[in-house]
Amino acid sequence: MSEEVFRDFWWLIFPVFGMAMALIGMLREDRRIDEIHERARRDLGGK
Repeated sequence: MSEEVFRDFWWLIFPVFGMAMALIGMLREDRRIDEIHERARRDLGGK
């Protein structure tokens, strides 16, 4: 049973991996933008 399920759906590994990598990339990009905004606020004397 489990071997048949794996054989039928093994290709789903690739889109799931792609979605996970996209999510990680979005989170890292958001963190980077927040750091840039914080540095700009600090350097320009904003709040």
